[in-house]
Amino acid sequence: MLHFIYNPIAGKGKAPRFRAVIEARLKAQCTAYFFWETACRQDATRIARELTEKGEADIVAMGGDGTVNEVLNGLADPSAVRLGVIPCGSGNDLAAVLGIPCTPEGALDVLLNASPRPTDYLDCSGVRGLNVIGAGIDVDILRRSYRAKVLRGSLNYFVSLVNALIHFRFYRFRAEFNGESADHDGLILCACNGRRIGGGIPICPAAVLDDGMLDVVMVENVRKRMIVTALFRLMRGKILEQRYTRHELAPRIRASFAEPATVQVDGELYDGLPFDVRVIPGGLKVYRP
Repeated sequence: MLHFIYNPIAGKGKAPRFRAVIEARLKAQCTAYFFWETACRQDATRIARELTEKGEADIVAMGGDGTVNEVLNGLADPSAVRLGVIPCGSGNDLAAVLGIPCTPEGALDVLLNASPRPTDYLDCSGVRGLNVIGAGIDVDILRRSYRAKVLRGSLNYFVSLVNALIHFRFYRFRAEFNGESADHDGLILCACNGRRIGGGIPICPAAVLDDGMLDVVMVENVRKRMIVTALFRLMRGKILEQRYTRHELAPRIRASFAEPATVQVDGELYDGLPFDVRVIPGGLKVYRP
């Protein structure tokens, strides 16, 4: 039985169209399924927990990145679950990282025909993530994008990114990883399992979902006059090649901040969450090509 945890308002009207296509095909193929519709924030977490506590293993997150993250955090035992993703949100960064098409037909083909593959996920002080966990300008960008009244999707994120770069103050933090402990003034601090954020911005093109390591990305000591250049290099996927960027592989990273900080986990914001990120190698089986 395929259990779809479904966000009906994902993608500003896209989700119901996806559901109609998927249900028609599942009925034609006589595939057993059930749709569990979310009604509010964190409802997907509750549904995923209740299903997996009863022993259900085939769980499908259907919505945007937030829905996938909520489902991931509701799994009673991630290692016992086979997770599917039907992306119908605005950015769909997680689906892109997983190689899942953003059409209902293509995503369902993966779910029905691919084998679930061991996939790493991240744990930040008890909160799970599949893509990127960060503190720094990405948090400021998300806050600005959530406040937007008109723009949506990747354009909203890009405009928020430009505004954030203009007004951003550097974070002062101490980072500990790979036996090293040092102070930094940073623009970006990310622990990456996936490669992109904000509907396609390549924050860590080198990241691999199943290498058993997280990719630490720190951008620091960027002078104001270099901000615009840094932006263009980020958008072109060249941020890891710059002298102001440090990129390391590590199984875990801890960071403490000089001032209270907000942490983003796959685009979800957590105030006061300790930045203590570790990778769980192969801890989740995901239907992906």
